[in-house]
Amino acid sequence: MNVNTAARAGAAAAVMTAALFCVPTAAMADDPSTTVASITVELTATGSTRYYESCTDTETWGVAAGEGSPYRREGNYQVCRYVSSGVSINPWAKGLGTAYNATATTHIVQQSYGEPHPQVLQSKCPYWMPTGPNRSATISEIVQTYAVKLVYKYGDGHIEVADTTQGTYSGNKAVSWNPGCWTR
Repeated sequence: MNVNTAARAGAAAAVMTAALFCVPTAAMADDPSTTVASITVELTATGSTRYYESCTDTETWGVAAGEGSPYRREGNYQVCRYVSSGVSINPWAKGLGTAYNATATTHIVQQSYGEPHPQVLQSKCPYWMPTGPNRSATISEIVQTYAVKLVYKYGDGHIEVADTTQGTYSGNKAVSWNPGCWTR
C-alpha cells in the first residue's frame, strides 16, 4: 500500500467516524425518536391511612374571649378551624415536573373523588363558666398517597419516565373533643 492510498483510507475512516457521531441539528429535529409528541402526568395509588393531629388553629368565643373580641357576645364556645381537604406534592426528583404541579393536583383530586375547592370549616364546642374552656380538639383525616410520574411520549412511540414524585390527598376530616363535647 502506498502512502497516498494509506492517507486516503485514513481520511475516509475519519470522515466515517465523524458521520457516526456528529448528527446535524436539522436531522435531529426531524428524527421522531428525539421529538416529544406529548407529556402526561400519571398516577398510581400507593396507600391510604387515617391520621390524627391536634387542632392548632383554635380560638375561644364568649366570656373567655376577652374584652374587645368580636366573638365576646357569640356564646361560650371553643372553636377549631380546619381546611376540609388538601393536596400536597413533594419536590420532584429532577425538578422537571414542577411546572406540572397544577395538573398533578387536579389528577389527584379526581382520582381521590375529592373536592376541587376546599373549604375552611369550624367545629364549635360549648363551655360553661367557671370551669371555662377546658377541652382539646383532635382532627382525624384519611390520607391517600400516590406515585406521580411525568411521562414523555416520543414521535416514534417509545415512552420515557422523565421525573417522579409523591402526592397526597387528605380529606374526610372530622373533629373530636376531649373531654367530649356535650350540651346542657
